[in-house]
Amino acid sequence: MSNTDRPVEYRQILTKAVCGKGRKFSQMSHSIQPPDNIDTILGAWVINHNYDCHKVGEAVEVRGSYDINIWYSTKGNTKTDVMQETVYYTEQVPLTFYDRNTREASVSVSAAVTQAPNCIEASIASHKDGVTVRVEKEFLVELTGETKVCVPVYPLEYAEGDEKDVYEGISGDAEDDFHDLDPNLVIDELED
Repeated sequence: MSNTDRPVEYRQILTKAVCGKGRKFSQMSHSIQPPDNIDTILGAWVINHNYDCHKVGEAVEVRGSYDINIWYSTKGNTKTDVMQETVYYTEQVPLTFYDRNTREASVSVSAAVTQAPNCIEASIASHKDGVTVRVEKEFLVELTGETKVCVPVYPLEYAEGDEKDVYEGISGDAEDDFHDLDPNLVIDELED
């Protein structure tokens, strides 16, 4: 059998590829006890966000922390101060795409913050509950790892030829496949 009569062969190539993705938007409420009785909240913001991630089953666990700063007034709105509290969190980001054929030992996990933690509301709950702060954030996670891809391998003679020659050599004359088609056939509606 000559090389041109041989059917296309396939080979598996081991490569590193994205084998899992996920995204999660979340809102959390935190209760913070101020040192004084607060009259008014003048502002609230989130700074110093740090996080780390790792794979847990078919999800990615993101653990992190951030500082919540609250600017407030006391003593009949005659004095202001800023308080800061560090908050710790754990988020499970489910994977919407996951390739189970990936070699588990080769998987590396990365997370990107698509929306940094941001204070969307701060309110005085009561004197015993302190201040309630709502924070929103969003993560995008990716898993990369070793996986196999299957590629067609053509005989060496096709390397210098035209791409059209490759397809004709494999499937025969492409025009013969269309001779039996009726050019006047039109389907107006599809029936169930």
